[in-house]
This record gives sequence, structure tokens and C-alpha cells, in this order.
Amino acid sequence: MTQWSTFARTVVMAVVLVLIGWLLYAFQPLVGPLIIAALLAYTLSPLVNVVQRRGRLSRKWAVPLVYLVGLAVVVTVISVLTPVIVEWMSSFLTGLVNIEAQLEALLDTPIIFAGQELHLGSIVADLLNVTGESLASITEGTRAVLEVTSVSLLWLLLVLISVYYLLLDGDRLRGWLVRLAPDSVQADICRLLDEIDVIWRAYLRGTFVLMIVVGVAFTIIWLAIGLPAAVVLGILTGLLTIIPDVGPAIVALLAVLMAYFQGSSVLPISNFWFAVLVFAIYFVLIQVKAVWLRPRVMKHFLHMNEGLIFVAIIGATMVWGILGALIIVPVMATIGKVGHYLRCRLLLLDPWPESSDMCLEGNRKDESSQPVQRG
Repeated sequence: MTQWSTFARTVVMAVVLVLIGWLLYAFQPLVGPLIIAALLAYTLSPLVNVVQRRGRLSRKWAVPLVYLVGLAVVVTVISVLTPVIVEWMSSFLTGLVNIEAQLEALLDTPIIFAGQELHLGSIVADLLNVTGESLASITEGTRAVLEVTSVSLLWLLLVLISVYYLLLDGDRLRGWLVRLAPDSVQADICRLLDEIDVIWRAYLRGTFVLMIVVGVAFTIIWLAIGLPAAVVLGILTGLLTIIPDVGPAIVALLAVLMAYFQGSSVLPISNFWFAVLVFAIYFVLIQVKAVWLRPRVMKHFLHMNEGLIFVAIIGATMVWGILGALIIVPVMATIGKVGHYLRCRLLLLDPWPESSDMCLEGNRKDESSQPVQRG
């Protein structure tokens, strides 16, 4: 067989890298949804393995079973929460009507300033006319809003389909990645993928623990001060903790609105001061979670510096948004693990004191068993 020269291999490698870079740039909008799909599939994969093992099913049947049950749970939760959200909106709109009535009464009273009467009502009326014109222009953009909604539904469909196929063929994808490497380093790649898997599993466990702690803490405190819908708000706070800072802030806004328009069932204070109290409690607890609890939990599961985790989350939120904040910690741990491997190889050191052959053999066994499972 004719061997390629070093120059030919270098040129081909450069072309391949440029092509990969161009594809990533051209399909950049797909990166976010595919990352979300990969995270969902990775989270559900252990459940699929349990169903496959306990039910003695092939992966071909275990994946649809878990997938459909998961979708049913999501639809059920949304169905249960929808009446609560409608009730919140009703209370919110009722409060707005009351505020409008009070504001109109206030504006009907002229203000005496420097011997002159100021009729704020006419000023506000002019502002409302301007606002009405603005709203008319906004109404003209309804078609654009519908188009955005349609695109969002397409992205959601892409995520759902990607999750299904990643669950179905995730093991084969891993084997394909290992086989891309030369035979001499396949054992190392297999071992490295195993250690990266440990990192991400630990991150998911830490995130799950954080969600439980935050959800229970907020639920207990909201119940103690008599906040309406305390249990639902506490559970939502815990669930949305997976989105650092932004998720709990959304629930905090709902909690403050509930406090202002419905008041406390326990504390004998006005709705305004109760809303201030709810906001203050949220602000203190969320700072404790961000500065102390989250870094400590992640340090325990990922063995990373607390300060580094805190700075990384804030920086990722500013640069890449919510998705960046969601994955920055395990990505940093993964980069550290890969960097350790490359450093050892460059310095002619063994990255692992024990052999990686068992990992490679296990991977080959999994690959050989795939056709049987899929059949």
C-alpha cells in the first residue's frame, strides 16, 4: 500500500480542520439546541440503562419507553401548573386594575406648585396617547411574533428528535469516536472518555442535590411567612436552579407579585411590606446559594476550587448567556482532564498508573453486542 507523504498528510489535516471550522461557523445556530439535546439525552441515559437491564429489553425498545414516559410526565406537570399560572395572572391583572383606579383618583387632584396648578391628568393623557400609537405599531408586528413562535417550535422539535436518536445510538457514537483514533491510542481515548463521563455524572448529581436543597429551603421559608402558592413556588425555584441566577430570579418575580397582590396569610403586615420582605429573603438566600452553597456542592462533586467555580459561572453568564453558565463547570473540568492527559503524553509520562487495556476491551465488547441488542 502506498503511504502518504508527511506533506500530503499535513495538507489533508489542514483542509479537514478548516472544513470542520467552517461547518461549526455555518451551523452555529444549531450548537445551542444540540447541546441541550445532548444534556437531556445524557441525563436520561442511566434511566434507559436501568429499564433495559431490569426489563430485559433491547435498547431499541427501552429508549421509546423511557422517552414516551418522560414526555407524559412533562405534559402532566405543565397541565397541573397551567391553572396555577392562570390564577396568578388573574390576581395580577386584578391588582393592576386597582392600581389604575387609585392612580386616576390621584391624578384628578391638581398639584399646587409655585402658585401654579399642575393637572397631571392631562399630562398622563398625552403620554397614554403616545403609548397608544406605540402599541398600534407593536400590533403591526404580530406577524413577526408569530414567525418567531413558529421558529421556536421548530427548534423544540429539533431538540426532541435529537434527544431520541442520541439515546438510541449514544453507545455506538462513543465507539465510533474511539475507532477514529489510531490503534495505539484507542485504549487511552477509551479511558479518557470514561473519566470525562465520571465528571459529567458528578456534575449532574451535584446539580440534582442543589435543586433539592434550594427547593426545600425556599418551600419551608415561603410556608413559614404565609406566601400564597408557597409549595409551587418553592418547587419551581428548585427546578429552575439548573439555570444559574436567571431561573430562580424568574420565580422570585412571581413570588414578589404574589406577595404584593395577595398578601400574607400569617404575618400582620401590609402587602407592600410583605412584598419587600419576600424580595429581601430571596436576595439573601440566592446570594448564599451563589456565593457559598453552589461552589461548595460543585467542589464536593468535581473537586474544583470554589472561587474559580463562582467566577467561571458569572463570566460564562456574561459572555455566553444561560447555556454557557449551565455547562461551564463540567466543561472546565473536562478541559482540565484532557489537559492533564496531553501534558503527560508530551512529557513522555503515563497519564494513568494502571493499564487502560481493560477499558478498551470493555468498549469492544459493548460494540460487538450492539447488533444483538438492536435486533
